[in-house]
Amino acid sequence: MNTMLKYISGTTLLLMAAVITNGQQKQPYRLGSTAGVLQDIRSQAKAGANTRLASAADLKIAEGTILTGKVNSRRTDGKGEELVAGEIDNVPGSSFVLEVKNGVLNGNIIMRKTKKAYKYYSENGTAFVKEVPVDSLICIDYSPAPPQESARTASSAAITAAAVTDLQSLPGANGVVLLDFDGQYVTSAYWNNGTPINAAASTLTDAQKQEVWELVSEDYRPFVLNITTSEAVYNTYPANRRMRCIFTPTNTAAPGSGGVAYIGSFNWGNETPCWVFNGGVKGAGDAASHEIGHTFSLGHDGRISPSEGYYLGNGLWAPIMGAGYYVPVVHWSKGEYASANNTEDDLAKIAGSNFGIGYRTDDYGNTIAAAATLNVSVAGAVSSTGVIERTGDVDVFRFTTGGGAVSLNFATSTRQPNLDILATLYNSSGGVVTSANPSGLPASLSATLAAGTYYVAITGTGYGSPATDGYSNYGSLGSYAITGTIAASSSGVATFYKDCNYGGYAVTLPVGDYNYADLIARGISNDDISSLKVASGYQVYMYKDANFSGDAYAFGGDFSCLVTVYVNNEPINLNDWTSSLKILPASSAARTSNAGNTVEKLNTGVSTTEVEKSSTVLSVAPNPFVNEVFVKGTSTAKGGYLYVSIYSLDGKTVLPAKRISNGDKVNLSNLDKGVYLMKIFNGSTTETKKIVKY
Repeated sequence: MNTMLKYISGTTLLLMAAVITNGQQKQPYRLGSTAGVLQDIRSQAKAGANTRLASAADLKIAEGTILTGKVNSRRTDGKGEELVAGEIDNVPGSSFVLEVKNGVLNGNIIMRKTKKAYKYYSENGTAFVKEVPVDSLICIDYSPAPPQESARTASSAAITAAAVTDLQSLPGANGVVLLDFDGQYVTSAYWNNGTPINAAASTLTDAQKQEVWELVSEDYRPFVLNITTSEAVYNTYPANRRMRCIFTPTNTAAPGSGGVAYIGSFNWGNETPCWVFNGGVKGAGDAASHEIGHTFSLGHDGRISPSEGYYLGNGLWAPIMGAGYYVPVVHWSKGEYASANNTEDDLAKIAGSNFGIGYRTDDYGNTIAAAATLNVSVAGAVSSTGVIERTGDVDVFRFTTGGGAVSLNFATSTRQPNLDILATLYNSSGGVVTSANPSGLPASLSATLAAGTYYVAITGTGYGSPATDGYSNYGSLGSYAITGTIAASSSGVATFYKDCNYGGYAVTLPVGDYNYADLIARGISNDDISSLKVASGYQVYMYKDANFSGDAYAFGGDFSCLVTVYVNNEPINLNDWTSSLKILPASSAARTSNAGNTVEKLNTGVSTTEVEKSSTVLSVAPNPFVNEVFVKGTSTAKGGYLYVSIYSLDGKTVLPAKRISNGDKVNLSNLDKGVYLMKIFNGSTTETKKIVKY
């Protein structure tokens, strides 16, 4: 952070401001060239006390219209950069900043008590000043939260101070927000008229800090943004992709407010923080999301009639950019409530190209055809998670049951949810079996099903009327977890072993389709099956490649060792070969395998030779590495993804399979120094690389 220099005590600075007649349109005033403004500031600094910023002939915008500014701090590089900051003489609650950098003028005059504000800017080398609404520059008069009860006890293990300082919502995201609870010495020209602020540490307990982090993280879950409490993580990001949000009882930056921020300051790159002065989980958390929203250029959500700057909500719901202290559900908004004074699209502005953050990539397909496999254990326990990233997003999962009771619960794992869940269960033909849309945010459904394949879809929904007593699905976004049980009769039809003669690990699977990632999730490593057992009445199709492609063979019984099996009386080695598989009832199978130690080859349309010819070299760099590596290579897998897993030299998994895009970085900072094996699957081939961490 740049250090501000103390300017000459008592020096006055004459700042020009427009006289605006009530009812007239506020027009910008031309100050001259940006270079001239820079020279005027320099001349003033050299001249000493009681001199003007520039000659009246050059900068006066209306006869006799000047404001006298007292300079509290100055920063200069002696070349093309100059900054002065201070306050307007005899105007309590006022401030000004004037900065020229790289030929561009920025700055403002803010008078909080009269709610007057002026903006300095330049266009093509010409400098202007214009009167603007004060809340287009800074969050003003954001009321403190009412007294609140203590934070709820965390549901996890006891929280420690060390854990609270190392929380991250999305490691490796495009941008970062630091929730700073431990106090900060701030020397930003934009706060306290350029005078440093020594902000005290937050009075929140560690349990409250964790829950505040949960609340803010869930509000920003749709975006590629890391909400963290780690100063070290914050410092890894470029200055124009990060924001510090300071939680402190020291409200010098905006006395009497619940918090304060400059509009659009996230990408300023000059370490101008935003502030939260509220206590309590809801007061501090709602204020943090609100002020961080301002740094992404969001304005206040109020009402036209009655005229109010902050909408307090309809008793159930309120907008984040209003004041949601008094309601249970607080979402992003586009002004769908009655008499809204702001209809900007909050989500689109945060995710827009101006800040380089963007939406998260959709994690699951939106249709039955693109459904992911629901994670179901051998015992029938369900455990899958996901995120509804955009309004109207639908995540679809499939599962297969041999028949019986199914009970599924849908909720978020955080104590501060935003997602109002609508869950729908479909049969194999796409017909609705049942759905769940309760009055609360979580949902659940249950049914007794016949044997077969089913699909469950999760999306965000609204409640009541957004105009009067509820909300739409616009801001019903965030994380969810699926738990519950599927009848145990749906499991146990085929068991796969790591070693020949049914040795090593044993994983039993129900009827269903298992892609590369599905097998990894259930504990079967890629190219690792050496023997299998298949229950009577079922068949297993084993595929060489992910996405059920490449050579494939049908198995209709037990095979004690896949090193040698026979196809058309010819021996073939299928040991450590399989990357995806399907398990089907024999009546559903298109083919049947021969008896004994023989299998039938399936016609998949892609031969092993063809796959090998189309494969490409995969690369890992740097190697050796310190904390992260970049993996590159063309993928033939669906979506163009690569699948990466890390093993110790003795074969133990240290990083389960992770799906990445070409060129993505893989964070391995949690590994000890040493040598590891990285397996990379690109949809056609698997390559093993030896990597060294030092």
